[in-house]
Amino acid sequence: MHNIFKFLWISVIICMFFAMSAYIYRVDEGLQFCIKAIQDYAYSGFGGRGGQHGDIFWDNESYAIKHYLKMFAELASATLKQVADWFVWLASTLGRFNANELRRADHEVHDIADGRYDGRIQKYQQGISR
Repeated sequence: MHNIFKFLWISVIICMFFAMSAYIYRVDEGLQFCIKAIQDYAYSGFGGRGGQHGDIFWDNESYAIKHYLKMFAELASATLKQVADWFVWLASTLGRFNANELRRADHEVHDIADGRYDGRIQKYQQGISR
């Protein structure tokens, strides 16, 4: 009996998480921009579905993604990597990524979270952009 209640409680929490994610995505245009950039990036690899990307995010996209990673990490008392996982999950869920697209998006969004884009982001903030 205890396991049934535990399962139901976990199911309720998961449903609430999905609902909150969908709501936040729908009302925040900046988050929509980030998620769409992640989707477009993921689709462009491996003979993908026609995304307009090359090997890295555009400077304005990496800036926006890093900004939103920091904002949500601060709000949720989470790490950038945890928020990056959520961004990739949300982009994948909405975009129905295949395994290659998921791997591509996950790797590059975590590169942003790890600071590998920070030099490009600083140049973008100074008005020097590709």
